[in-house]
Amino acid sequence: MEIFFVAITAGFLLLHIYLYKGLSKSVALDEIVSTDLPSITIIVAGRNEESNIVNCINSLSEIKYPKDKLQIILVNDKSTDSTLALMQEHTLQKQQFLVITSRESSNSNLRGKANAIDTAIEISNGEVILMTDADCTVQQSWALNTVKHFMPDVSMVCGFTLIKSSNSLFAKLQCLDWIYLLTLASSSCGLGMIMSCIGNNLAFTKEAYNSVGGYSAIGFSVTEDLALMRNINKLKNKRIVYPISYESLVMTDPCKTVNELSSQKRRWFRGGTGINFLGYVTGFELYTANILIAAGYFLIGFKLWLMLTSIVVLSLLLLMSSTATRLRSVSLFAYFPLFVIYFSIYGLLLPLSFIFGTKINWKGRKF
Repeated sequence: MEIFFVAITAGFLLLHIYLYKGLSKSVALDEIVSTDLPSITIIVAGRNEESNIVNCINSLSEIKYPKDKLQIILVNDKSTDSTLALMQEHTLQKQQFLVITSRESSNSNLRGKANAIDTAIEISNGEVILMTDADCTVQQSWALNTVKHFMPDVSMVCGFTLIKSSNSLFAKLQCLDWIYLLTLASSSCGLGMIMSCIGNNLAFTKEAYNSVGGYSAIGFSVTEDLALMRNINKLKNKRIVYPISYESLVMTDPCKTVNELSSQKRRWFRGGTGINFLGYVTGFELYTANILIAAGYFLIGFKLWLMLTSIVVLSLLLLMSSTATRLRSVSLFAYFPLFVIYFSIYGLLLPLSFIFGTKINWKGRKF
């Protein structure tokens, strides 16, 4: 058992050193950027978001981008509350905004959010599509600092989203979690071995979307953003980039309950199946490292457990510190010891949760 945990810890450290190499390439993306300003369409699909949509609209209204090259489409995704009415009310006299409702579709691939987004893309006039969610707010600089990474060979630009943590410990732990998971995504992108993205801060060329056939040609997934990313990644002579920039940061609300968090994690976990070799290696290392943190003390003795756990923790810090610094979130590291416990517990329990059923309830829909 001691040899096993020593080997796992060594692998965990080497993996994070390798990922750091990819992260450095993502950081370096800011050194060479495009000065061209393409026409853009921002798409927000919202389902039963009456408590969030107004803040989202207000932030989108403040975006700094040439008005003649900006279109914003809000899609009511079959809401049963006042989301549509609020979309219409708060976009009056705002010429850049267009409010629509997702169409009915008989295509089995076009369900839920994928259908709402495809409805908007079909009528969009932008060369580049930017997406965020109704429970998010964007910065004035978001669009400009995203599109500057669209070089001629770039088909998709992924961005970072952080949790609004305020004074909630639960929210702060979720924010640290997102920093780590999105850092993994950015690192893998820098290595040319994409693992994931976040759909509430995502941009791609309309040409790339049409080249893969759009969501109507992509098999249905509970993580439609990742499904699109994987298909766009197959395009020849094109690449996906994942810069780390505070100016293109998006903010979102935390999950308010453990049940809501569980649904979110289960959706991500299920959508992430079929990942590449790097993803499987990372998943294996994370799971075994969590076993070490949670139970190693009882299996290998205190001194060895403490040493190996310290190496795991330092590996996490190695990868996360650069991102947190660039995103001005270093203060969250005051909660890092609690985050390690939080991360190891949910990391162990999440795969086991599928033993009791694979159904996922998200935004009032079951998948």
